Amino acid sequence: MDNGAGTATIVEVARALATREDKLDIRVRFVAFGSEEVGLVGSSVAAEAADRDAVRAVVNVDSNVFGRTLRLDHHDFDALADAAEQVSDRFDHPVSTGGELVPHSDHWPFVKRGIPGYMISGETEGRGRGWGHTHADTLDKLESRNLREQAILLTELVVDLAGVDVSIPRRDTDEVARALEDEGKATGMKLTGDWTF
Repeated sequence: MDNGAGTATIVEVARALATREDKLDIRVRFVAFGSEEVGLVGSSVAAEAADRDAVRAVVNVDSNVFGRTLRLDHHDFDALADAAEQVSDRFDHPVSTGGELVPHSDHWPFVKRGIPGYMISGETEGRGRGWGHTHADTLDKLESRNLREQAILLTELVVDLAGVDVSIPRRDTDEVARALEDEGKATGMKLTGDWTF
């Protein structure tokens, strides 16, 4: 689940989009970052090197498939919340969304710079982290049906976000910092050295 499932999902989305490349209005880049668990190393390097205005949105897939329902944390980017709901409605498939900031995983180095981003995971009621971060996190615990369904939903989400008329406003970094404080996350981040504002 963490995070072979996310990597497999982006491979499947890439395969699906490769067959529709001529229909995409903008370029879509796929990246599997390394060293996430030791401090978001790979994604931090990429985010710092990125032209803030050239990245429309980040769709970070981390720890999905174990639950049938996709969880799309959109970090209070309204356009991302709307896009998730539209895909859910189009396929009549449940999708869970959340607007709070999730300052963990590879979307965060982008989101803290005000770049729109999702944290995609799987949701199962009452299950919590499940087998994640243990030796028991093995392939036999995942359902291939969930991978197929989630890859389809995320492919359509990316196609929608890549539309020529799509505009997703950035957030000011001061606004992101204030939101972390309002959500009660700033103190802990300051204590652990993760506060970069």
